[in-house]
Amino acid sequence: MKNFINKLLQQASIPITSRQFWRYSLVFWGVLAIFSYVQSTLVWLLGSKSKMYIAESVEWFITYLMWLGFTPLILKAAQRFPIRLLERKGAWIKSLSIHVLIASGFSLLVSSVAYLLVSPLYSYEIGKPIGPENIPFWFFWSYSLRVTNYLLVVVGYSIISYTHRYQALKEQNLTYELNNEQLKTQLAGAQLQALKMQLNPHFLFNTHHAIVSLMLQNDTRKAIDMVTTLSDLLRGVLAHQDSNFLTLRQELTLTQQYLAIQQIRFQDRLRIEYDIDPATENCPVPQLLLQPLVENAVTHGISGLTTDALIRISTRRHPGEIQISIFDNGLGHRRKRREGGGLGLNNTRLRLRQAYGDAAHFTIEQPQGGSTIVTLLFPCEPSLLNNSTHENLSLAHY
Repeated sequence: MKNFINKLLQQASIPITSRQFWRYSLVFWGVLAIFSYVQSTLVWLLGSKSKMYIAESVEWFITYLMWLGFTPLILKAAQRFPIRLLERKGAWIKSLSIHVLIASGFSLLVSSVAYLLVSPLYSYEIGKPIGPENIPFWFFWSYSLRVTNYLLVVVGYSIISYTHRYQALKEQNLTYELNNEQLKTQLAGAQLQALKMQLNPHFLFNTHHAIVSLMLQNDTRKAIDMVTTLSDLLRGVLAHQDSNFLTLRQELTLTQQYLAIQQIRFQDRLRIEYDIDPATENCPVPQLLLQPLVENAVTHGISGLTTDALIRISTRRHPGEIQISIFDNGLGHRRKRREGGGLGLNNTRLRLRQAYGDAAHFTIEQPQGGSTIVTLLFPCEPSLLNNSTHENLSLAHY
């Protein structure tokens, strides 16, 4: 019986034990029994009946004790023939009719058992025998009440079962949604990591080419300085290799190290300016976001200049957003470029789109007369940071 009840409860998604089931069933039938007994007593007190027989109390006790024992079978019937009012009319009427027949069978069984056990006591108290012909009377005497009690159990079970199933489905859907969001986050992280890894060999190759050029020119001191600065840059990148996002302050530090390499190459011809809004320094940005942009400014902008070169990095904070601009006084539209700006610019577009979707904006301006301005605008979302360690160096004073 215990396994039978546990299976019923499990199929109905009701999280209680068989012991709790019997406890709740006892409370339910006990309350109904008390109401029934009080009603019978009041009828006796207010009616013309001269005597209340002990056999009536015994019958009352046997009746509700049997209904208590029938409870698992009633729940099985409720599970086998569910009453779903939202289904087509014929379906739930059919289920209801089946339950009335089952309730009638239980009622007949209760009446028969009560007759067999209580009729001798009745016969003794009234002083005359009670024959089997009285069974129909016993059956119909409380028939409507017994059917009502049966249907009350069926409806109550259905409500509790549907409530728990709905809650279980709701929690399951919530779990699926959370898992789906986690998978999306992991996928986005993997894609960002893949895009970031495309950049590393790209600027490493360019830097290596610059070092080789210095060596061929017998400029060993500059080559050594460039290798040392490159080592510092790589050390900074590796220190955050597991982070897809850094604070702008940390990103600017990496950018400074890259530009230091370019200043070795260009010597006094390259001037770097920073106009950093202090309110932007703790905003998260994709790691190595700025490096390909300043590399693009060097490679496609100022490398063809015969005069002094300038790269200016400026940031501004807007409500919920950060704006980053990179200016170079290079040839701009006067220099033939591949449409789309090459690997660095395309990679930056993809990374911004992957990280922020349509909330990110990427524009390139090339005024008449030369120069290029690359502007990024995207949300400042502190929750994107997975590393809360910030460097103490501030670039706001540059």
